[in-house]
Order: sequence, then C-alpha cells, then structure tokens
Amino acid sequence: MKVLNKFILISKINEQKETKSGLLLSGEDSDELRYHKAMIVSPGTNVLHINAGDTILFDKVAGHDVFIGENRYYLIQEKDVVCVLD
Repeated sequence: MKVLNKFILISKINEQKETKSGLLLSGEDSDELRYHKAMIVSPGTNVLHINAGDTILFDKVAGHDVFIGENRYYLIQEKDVVCVLD
C-alpha cells in the first residue's frame, strides 16, 4: 500500500489522560480534548518531516475512518498534524 500526496495513514493511540492534579480522565472526558495522539503508519508521497513510526498530535475533527483488512486506521492530511512528539 502506498499513501499519496499530502495524506497520512495513522493509527490512533488510546491512552489514559491525567490532569496536573492527578485526576484520571475517563474516555468521554478525554474525547472532549481537541488534539489526539496517533502513530504514523504511512506518510503520503509528498509529506515532509513526518516518518512512519512517528508519534503525533492531530486535530480530532480531521480525517476519515478506513478499514484495511480487519484493522481500523484514519486518513488525515498533513495540515492536520499539530506536532511530532519526541
């Protein structure tokens, strides 16, 4: 499979979020946050500075669900990536 142009195939990372005061947020509470964490499965042919395996934050309203085999992925555009985490 080859992703084209400025599209990026990602796999969302479901993580438990904790506030500064130590409170754990439920799944519903963390869904209210604007940005979500994901791992890059495959960057498009024209995407710069983002590589497969990178962990990113992206805008949660961006993209579309895609099923490849039995796996669920998301397609977003490069402009929806907020940052690449180290």
